[in-house]
Amino acid sequence: MKKSLADRIEEYIKVLISRTDDKTIEIQRIELAETFACVPSQVTYVLSTRFTEKEGYLTESRRGGCGYVRISQFSSQYNNNFNISSPLFQFIDELKSSQLLSEREAEIIKYITINNCQDLPPEHKIKINEQTIKSLKHYFKL
Repeated sequence: MKKSLADRIEEYIKVLISRTDDKTIEIQRIELAETFACVPSQVTYVLSTRFTEKEGYLTESRRGGCGYVRISQFSSQYNNNFNISSPLFQFIDELKSSQLLSEREAEIIKYITINNCQDLPPEHKIKINEQTIKSLKHYFKL
């Protein structure tokens, strides 16, 4: 069966990510569009629909001539101790929806938390989760 353009772009990006040690890539939309002979908006569509937090990815982009897209994959080691449905991430999402955190700030906190806890045992991840929530509540006086 012939794959759609979106499927091929997604597969290509996933291969690039799998080949990196830190599961993070930085690419330019225009270069990816040229590789697949399509318009940059098609690349944007793939990024926005297939590389989401729900799918286990954090994306950051910067538009313009020197623009880029940075895609980071969450580690599969987190099990239920650190994932997008963890109490910490839910609390961060609440802060974002209350406009106490911007989208970018929320993503940065999640990204740092995930990457700093990558090699820790589950009990330490849970403790860091709890301490981070406590620190955020203190910071925002909640």
